[in-house]
Amino acid sequence: MMPGVAAQPLGGRSVFSPTVLAQANYVDGVYEIAGSPAAAADIIDKPARIGASGLEILDNDVDGVVSPIGDYLALWLTLDWTVKIVWEELTTDGATYLLYLFEMLGGDQHSFLIERSTAFTGLRVDAHEASNIIRDVPINTSHGPGIHTIVVTRTNDRLSISCDGSAVVTVTATPTMNAMATTSFGGDLDQSYNGCFIREQTLYAPLADIWLPSLSA
Repeated sequence: MMPGVAAQPLGGRSVFSPTVLAQANYVDGVYEIAGSPAAAADIIDKPARIGASGLEILDNDVDGVVSPIGDYLALWLTLDWTVKIVWEELTTDGATYLLYLFEMLGGDQHSFLIERSTAFTGLRVDAHEASNIIRDVPINTSHGPGIHTIVVTRTNDRLSISCDGSAVVTVTATPTMNAMATTSFGGDLDQSYNGCFIREQTLYAPLADIWLPSLSA
């Protein structure tokens, strides 16, 4: 399969043909890295957290986050992908950290975050990046309790977001980002925040913005 999205004529239509880098379907128990089957214990540090509703993130707990390991971690750290995250939101309070990356301690505190928060407009979702510049792309609609799907493309050239089929919000400012060292689901280096269930994570080679609304719908 060719990298990225192959847009080919087919009766006047384009063909959605993404390169899947990794998939973790915590509800169905399907895990793959570069097309090869994997076990949950091969990709995350706390596979015992997986249940019928997906990967459980504990509520406001110092041991609440879950982190990828091995080749799965290496893919996240590239910060050169499109990610689809399906999660079950449980509350209308606080912040739900779906993804958090941070550089080595003692550096410049560069970070990347995908969250659902009450800190700004309603129960918005956003992808936020802090490096030598700030890049932030919000979806300013309510994302309360229930199952939601968010899709974010992060490259050095573009940060784009769509959630639950929304129109894409994108910024094209180019940052100088330090290498990331850690990746967490559910919180930061200190603790988890809102409890939730992550149902699915799929990493793709970066996709064009045109595909994000259908993928998040």
